[in-house]
Amino acid sequence: MSSKPLLKNLLSRQDTWRGRNRSLRKHVIATGNNSLDRLLLGGWPVSALTELVNRQDGIGELSILLPTLKHYANEDKLCVWLDPPYQPYAPALVTAGIPLDKLLVVRSKNSKEWLWTAEQAIRGNALLFAWTNQTQPRYTALRKLQLAAADSHSPAFLFSSTAALKASSPALLRIELEALKPNVLLITLLKLRGKVPGAKIQVSLADEATERTELDKLPVNIHYPQLKKPDYPLPLEPKVQRLNT
Repeated sequence: MSSKPLLKNLLSRQDTWRGRNRSLRKHVIATGNNSLDRLLLGGWPVSALTELVNRQDGIGELSILLPTLKHYANEDKLCVWLDPPYQPYAPALVTAGIPLDKLLVVRSKNSKEWLWTAEQAIRGNALLFAWTNQTQPRYTALRKLQLAAADSHSPAFLFSSTAALKASSPALLRIELEALKPNVLLITLLKLRGKVPGAKIQVSLADEATERTELDKLPVNIHYPQLKKPDYPLPLEPKVQRLNT
């Protein structure tokens, strides 16, 4: 049996490194933001695991992935959301042009079920968004996901808390997200082959579909509505008679 097909398959994998090889930049999908594309050497790695480390949930981490989500959903690909911390907001997704029938939200019961679901989604060539808030997977588990992603044709995204920074990650790309102020993210590059870690950029999320307002700045109605008098007579209050004892 010839070893050429096997060698070709190994060299085509994202987790195979070759000296002076810059072909990795070709296997990316644009993020929709020019500054972020330059930081990531072209965009999100395809057929690879990307880890987004968030200082806190709900700071706009999904906003930078909306163009990617829209691209794969419009390509008739299923997007699996595994253990999201919040219920996805359907009106914002529809406004972004994402068909809701291509989204599947899965809630796992334990770490074993989480890993099985994530791996099956990747091997099924679905676009995976997986949160680790409830599971805290080990390096070996994430390594399985990276290997599965290397054989797929879609990127896989992992959302982790800052506690994950205490351990190394098998993800091809690892970035940290921090909210500088409402609708502005500070993105720090932690790991990417061919790029020195530590680079930082600011990304504005000021868009109609993603813009958020601070809770204490929301408009509040301080004028109470006036009640109209009814056109019909109100029943008289019953008289209470007291018995003399």
